[in-house]
Amino acid sequence: MHLHRHFKEFNHLLCFILPVSTCLFLTTGPHGIASALVWTTPFWLVLLADWLSPDVKPDTRPTYPQKFYDGILYALTVLQFANIFLMLEYVAKLQWESTNDIVASLVNLVIIRFLVGTSSGTSGIVVAHELIHRSQASWQLLGRLLLYTVCYEHFIITHKRGHHLELGLPDDIATARLGESFKDYWRRVYVGYLRYAWKSEQDRLALEPEQCGLVFYTLKNQVFQGLLVELALLLLIIGHYGWLAAFMFLYQAVSAVRILEAVNYFQHWGLENGQFGKTYGWVSHSLLSRYALISLPHHIGHHEDENKHYHEIAFSEQGPILPYGYFVMNLWVKLDNASYQKMAIKALELFHRSQN
Repeated sequence: MHLHRHFKEFNHLLCFILPVSTCLFLTTGPHGIASALVWTTPFWLVLLADWLSPDVKPDTRPTYPQKFYDGILYALTVLQFANIFLMLEYVAKLQWESTNDIVASLVNLVIIRFLVGTSSGTSGIVVAHELIHRSQASWQLLGRLLLYTVCYEHFIITHKRGHHLELGLPDDIATARLGESFKDYWRRVYVGYLRYAWKSEQDRLALEPEQCGLVFYTLKNQVFQGLLVELALLLLIIGHYGWLAAFMFLYQAVSAVRILEAVNYFQHWGLENGQFGKTYGWVSHSLLSRYALISLPHHIGHHEDENKHYHEIAFSEQGPILPYGYFVMNLWVKLDNASYQKMAIKALELFHRSQN
């Protein structure tokens, strides 16, 4: 039994599948059309495994020293930075002379967006989310740097000051309302997060003693600082790699953030105001999602104690049940939102009856 528990800890290495395969794609290119398409196979295999993943009620007692779990975070962080750099180098090497070159390069760009955007969304942002909840300033700084790679640094403020403090309340911008489509949710939060974070910073600075003036409120505003860093990064990319690389950088960033917000969407959909019973979120039993997304599906436990590290977060079944893992759910809410909502309403009603 003890040996089996030790072996199970290697499941945590599933989180490397997408960022490592993306890194290998970028380091071995540019690719021909067929070769580029083949490199999407790891994602489809992960998606299939998530669809077929067995239900688990995991034991979250750590088996290995803290360094093992922190080492995973460091490695994923390095991979995220490396993949962004390699993507820019890759785009700069694409050829556009002949018709065949143009077609091959366009296919490569589509695959780059798919692989890098997916890796940034399922690895880069997920790791950043873990790090911004750590107590050490060095970990939090690393989380901010990761969010710069997807131009979403203001997420820290909206998530920690807004979502965690106002979960399920009318002022919680991150909770998807009953009947709200992902399309409407995305339109509401993508710019709404930035507005919320800016106002939150202005309110915080207004409490500073003996400080006044527009310049102070602007320069000391963390959101403004983050936007400056992201703008400087974009200008550096344009200057060194060109406009196409800058466009791809922004494209993968938006793709990654859409993955994040799709997760936020189905994690709390329809749970505002506690009308379907007391719960912090939806429950996922997928083993693949649990390990590949460093315990992100243990979202209820995360809200119960946001200071717990990813490998320590308690698993809770106090909520409606998702029929599939996070990878499948992410595509479902985007591609067929109507059928997703029908399923979700039935699951909410079932959960509500179970509470009575």
